[in-house]
Amino acid sequence: MELKMRKEKLIFLYSLLIVVSMIASACTQSASTGTVPTQEDEDIQTILDAIENQPKVEITPTEGTGGGDTGTTTDAQATVVPSPQPLSPEPSPTPEPTKVVISVDLTVPEKYTLKKGEFPWCLARRFNIDPTALMNANGLAGSSYSPGLVLTIPKSAAGFQGDRSLKNHPTTYTVGSGDTFYSIACEFGDVWPEQIAAQNGMALDDALPAGTTLDIP
Repeated sequence: MELKMRKEKLIFLYSLLIVVSMIASACTQSASTGTVPTQEDEDIQTILDAIENQPKVEITPTEGTGGGDTGTTTDAQATVVPSPQPLSPEPSPTPEPTKVVISVDLTVPEKYTLKKGEFPWCLARRFNIDPTALMNANGLAGSSYSPGLVLTIPKSAAGFQGDRSLKNHPTTYTVGSGDTFYSIACEFGDVWPEQIAAQNGMALDDALPAGTTLDIP
């Protein structure tokens, strides 16, 4: 009987050692693998991240009045402060070209020397003088006149009869081969060569290359 009890006691102790060994092994495995986060932990972390990423707000307290015995209350208004945006620089306006204005003396002279491309009728239109009076004052009867001819201008004569202008202006004119300010003025009739040169910021003796565009006043 005593032998049987000792045998049962040994079996109990042996079983207890096995259970303790299994518990120790399970604890060691759990410590080495780490704790696996649960779905609840992930949901909490998502909420915390969303709160942290919210835009900053300024709380502006405003006084409110309650009715009856409630007294004075304070309402909080949340104002979202937007981030400042960089301003694009405004383009600088393109300055308009400045034309040089040259004063012109349009006094009808007592004597005038014909230039290349000019003729008496051209001067009569320009100076607003009757062409017949101009021809008679200089004893002219032909139709061909050379540059350098000095003419007397009868300033007391009657004015030009009819339209002094031969072409509409103001306009533009493209310089042709051999053109001068004097010959171009004769093409328009009542325009002075000095006016054309001044309108384009040039002098009467400046060269006029073919193809140049001139403003005609």
